[in-house]
Amino acid sequence: GSGIIAEYGYEDGAELEHVSELSPGVKDELARLLDKPPQPRIKGWRELAGELGYQYEVKGSAVNGVRISPTISLLNRWQFTNTATVENLLKSLHAIERSDCASLIESKYNLILIEYLSIV
Repeated sequence: GSGIIAEYGYEDGAELEHVSELSPGVKDELARLLDKPPQPRIKGWRELAGELGYQYEVKGSAVNGVRISPTISLLNRWQFTNTATVENLLKSLHAIERSDCASLIESKYNLILIEYLSIV
């Protein structure tokens, strides 16, 4: 079948950035948007976990009685893998239709999203 595939890429070395370099403030914002999606059909941290290759539920855990967001625990766990780049995180956010979350990071880091359309 013929169709169009959209490939996303970034200029200016987003692929070099490691997820561990995202500031705590950005992670908190992502957690606010992904921990409890505003509507059932809006995807959240569980879909992001699936997109990042996790087949299990990441439990929101607590340290000293303070609840840790499932989004942040997911990012903290994922950052030890060799695919944990900002670019891959952004691609995953676009894949689960959370461009709002992706643009949060893009604007903070002045990343320009380029869409490559290829006819297949």
